[in-house]
Amino acid sequence: MELSGEAAAWLDWLAAGEVPPSVALMHLAAGAPGPEAVEAALAAAAGPADAEARGRLAAARDLWRANPQAWGIVREVLGGVDHGEELEGARAVAALAAAFDRAARASPEGSVALYALGSPALLRAATEEIVAALDAWGLLSREARLVDLGCGIGRVAAALAPRVAAVTGLDIAPAMIAAARERCAGLANVALHLGSGRDLAPVPTGGADLVLAVDSFPYLVQAGLAADHVREAARVLRPGGDLVVLNYSYRGDLARDRREAAALAASHGFRLIRAGTAPFTTWDGRAFQLRRL
Repeated sequence: MELSGEAAAWLDWLAAGEVPPSVALMHLAAGAPGPEAVEAALAAAAGPADAEARGRLAAARDLWRANPQAWGIVREVLGGVDHGEELEGARAVAALAAAFDRAARASPEGSVALYALGSPALLRAATEEIVAALDAWGLLSREARLVDLGCGIGRVAAALAPRVAAVTGLDIAPAMIAAARERCAGLANVALHLGSGRDLAPVPTGGADLVLAVDSFPYLVQAGLAADHVREAARVLRPGGDLVVLNYSYRGDLARDRREAAALAASHGFRLIRAGTAPFTTWDGRAFQLRRL
């Protein structure tokens, strides 16, 4: 089978261990006319000389076969969320809210982490990695007050609630907030709000120790609202508090992301602690950590 250049690149990166299997499969599914095309692409790439590379490709094939829903979910979610739409401000917020409502109805897991391929188990593993990283960075404590910016279906809020004093979750999509409230039911220290997409208004000044944005900043960057939210994070964080952004954009330009994050940090009273590190094995999140001066 002759592979497209993009598909061949993702398979090469997968074989080399540069991307997790789930991420490579997500990109293959996004460009494939059907699930059988992904299977064929994996088979066509299954013969490298390196045994470790063959093992990675075999693991990806097994993961694909274990998730027959993956192709349909990837295509349906991507069909409803435009990652390149040129809208700004209120129009962008409204368009994204509608898009994520559609995505949440298509697949709650896929709507917040498409690399999970619609699998609760894959999403749980990625969420556990986020919690472990925050813990390793010394950002979790029983006294910590956390803001989950773009909380989606509440998977991070629910995972962090037992580790911190309070979690405030914000999202612009009503269907996401509804799913989050269902997931977090019974967690007395979790408060969930339908946000404006332009600020952190439900959070009082100085009322947070950590603002966490998991795969939400790319949409703020797309909508021209990144600076507004860094400014708001500076307002709500206590001195020494942290803004952690996991994926700054989806532009595929890490150098540009680093430059912009550094500029925003300097402009709004932060020190850049992490600038696009890659601490995860289950997904391709890049970590930016800004500490409030």
